[in-house]
Amino acid sequence: MTRSQTALLRLDQLISQLEQSLMANWDQSRNQIDESAEKSCELNDVPSNAIVNSAQILNELEETRQTLKEAQAAAEADAQTRTDFLSNMSHELRTPMTAILGFSEFLQNAEISEGERTKAVQTIQRNGRYLLEVINDLLDLSKVEAGQLEIEKRKLNPMSLLLDVKALLEDHAQAKNNTLQLEMEGHIPAVIQTDPTRLKQALVNLVVNAIKFTENGSVRLRLTCDQQQERLSCHVIDTGIGIHASQLQHIFQPFGQADSSPPRRQDGTGLGLTITRRIAEMLGGEISVRSEMGKGSEFIFSIPTGSLTDTPMMTSIDDAMATRPAPLEYSVHSQIHGRVLLVEDNPDNQRLIRFILNRAGADVTIAKNGETGIKLALAAMQAKSPFDLILMDLQMPVMDGYQATYSLREAGFSGQIVALTAQALEGEIDKCLSAGCDAHLSKPIDRNTFIPEVAARIGKQSHFPNSVRKQTA
Repeated sequence: MTRSQTALLRLDQLISQLEQSLMANWDQSRNQIDESAEKSCELNDVPSNAIVNSAQILNELEETRQTLKEAQAAAEADAQTRTDFLSNMSHELRTPMTAILGFSEFLQNAEISEGERTKAVQTIQRNGRYLLEVINDLLDLSKVEAGQLEIEKRKLNPMSLLLDVKALLEDHAQAKNNTLQLEMEGHIPAVIQTDPTRLKQALVNLVVNAIKFTENGSVRLRLTCDQQQERLSCHVIDTGIGIHASQLQHIFQPFGQADSSPPRRQDGTGLGLTITRRIAEMLGGEISVRSEMGKGSEFIFSIPTGSLTDTPMMTSIDDAMATRPAPLEYSVHSQIHGRVLLVEDNPDNQRLIRFILNRAGADVTIAKNGETGIKLALAAMQAKSPFDLILMDLQMPVMDGYQATYSLREAGFSGQIVALTAQALEGEIDKCLSAGCDAHLSKPIDRNTFIPEVAARIGKQSHFPNSVRKQTA
């Protein structure tokens, strides 16, 4: 028996004793009424009041008993939810880790074929990416629940953002023989005021969810706008398996996949829709869903646009494409020519980053902490051969990356410094930029973003070398 159940039982016994005592007093009062009714009307009023008061107390006790029962039921439901959450979380973490560790051990077997080796590596990569997604979802959910998810509203072109989402997920859709289409209904504002990072995160979650439950079909992203209400809606429409009406109320709950049985059961924590709903609320909007089994689902993500007074309107997707920036000059295949100082304390990360940069053509020197990094950088400057780029880990022993970057700027290092951080939070990013970094790259390292960023910045002058000194002047 739980503590709450024990406490409730004791309280129930106490209430019963009080009831018995009150009923006894009530019977005694009624007897007094009968005996004194003929003697005095004044005496008759007193026991009558006692009866009324006793009845009121009994009603209040019964209400208290019911309230406590409801509180216990709510507490037990909350405890069960937490238990289910931890159970699911354990499953979602241990499943990919089992594959990663198992196939890593499998690769140590020298007798396996090249084809088996390739499949093992692909399995490790796939499970590693999934594990990272789970961790990111958990971090986002914890920030949302703690009220620490920061919202920074800026001007943006909504259709341009949808084009980015489409480009990001088109290959993912094609892998399941789905088409990913953009649609525009009516006039859409060329500029709205919202948080582009959170809006993109929410739409990516919705599109990924739609692709997950759709095969050999289509996923459509449709933009609509109510200009009078100044609200923009993004409809994510799929031709997938649909959701049963009885399950719709659960899908926005943590680990709330609509159904744990085939065919609905898919890989995933179910946290994406929970986070998406919280993002909608934080942006001042809401999310709704309608679905029909066997025909598909439609999620509608609506947010305020900000004032649309004098805002130009778009009538076609071509209008949005005309305002998009030119493609990046650098790619994952770009060559990197120059000297790079890698300030990183973790030996495994040192080997990995050096390997990636060496393959791209860079000459890499390693420092194991910020203090050593400063010495190597200053020595190179004195030798008239400064490093062309510094990659700076932020969390290190002896001296962290913030202090090392600040000290290098104070000493006159004018090259680019790029932060490497596993804490991709807005506050951490702002902190490293304020210290003198030119940009940041998140860990784990993704070659598709890492190589282009390094290639674009190597050998370039920093925009920050004087800003740090001005702050302390």
